[in-house]
Amino acid sequence: MPTITDWLMVIITLVYVIATIFICRANIKSAKASKEELAEIKRQYAEENRPHIEVEFCYERRTWYIVRFINHGKLTAQHVKIVLDEDFISSLPEQGFKDILFKQRQKECIIGVGQHYDLYIASNELRGNPNMKPVTGKLSYQDESGKYESDIYIDLENYATFFSSTSDDPMVKELKNIKKEIEGLKRAIVALDVSKKEDTQNV
Repeated sequence: MPTITDWLMVIITLVYVIATIFICRANIKSAKASKEELAEIKRQYAEENRPHIEVEFCYERRTWYIVRFINHGKLTAQHVKIVLDEDFISSLPEQGFKDILFKQRQKECIIGVGQHYDLYIASNELRGNPNMKPVTGKLSYQDESGKYESDIYIDLENYATFFSSTSDDPMVKELKNIKKEIEGLKRAIVALDVSKKEDTQNV
């Protein structure tokens, strides 16, 4: 017949088994939570440290309409492919731009960090175009870690962020500044030469 000591041993063993089960379940939950947290950290790191191309619509020098692809990411975008939809290209008013954009569909390029790639889509003839359609298409690019794809959609009639630039290229500005300085030096030399001549005549 079991003694009190035997019953105590059974109870202690049972408590130990139950406690072990709870500890194992807690460890499993903790390990799962740690694994999920690590996966999220890796995902966030990968998302922050990759190429990230954004699309803008620009009007430059009051002449050219441009779709600009800018790499705002932290890595160079490799094998960048821009495929604008045929419906959009066909709706453009100028055949020369249509031809360029159709050829662009077969090409790839590289966009460095902070760099951009411009697609000229039209001149001022785009204004008032009755057949105007939204800029639509597919954008794909990659880095060493993976491939990325996104849709291109710009409603030209309701584009909120519109960039217009009439300023000269920085190099042109610099050349103009140099020209002004040279002209100033030339005037100073002429004035100095005239002054010397006058002094000689006075003597």
